[in-house]
Amino acid sequence: MVWQDVVIMAACFGFAFALIPSIKGIQKPARASCLLTIILLTAIGICFGTLNLWLSLAAQITVIIAWCILLVQRRV
Repeated sequence: MVWQDVVIMAACFGFAFALIPSIKGIQKPARASCLLTIILLTAIGICFGTLNLWLSLAAQITVIIAWCILLVQRRV
């Protein structure tokens, strides 16, 4: 395990945690913003996987799921 993997993992979980107020709140980001963010985060996650940064990838998936929740909430 490299230290960069742990740092990136912590930052990604921090980003996921920061989205909780948006998930619980009334106001949601625009659909286009959610979708573009999901696409770009997925590209970054693929990079983490190819670099064998598995902790970072797992945390990135958590952030992607949070953005997917916001996207679904926006559509409802």
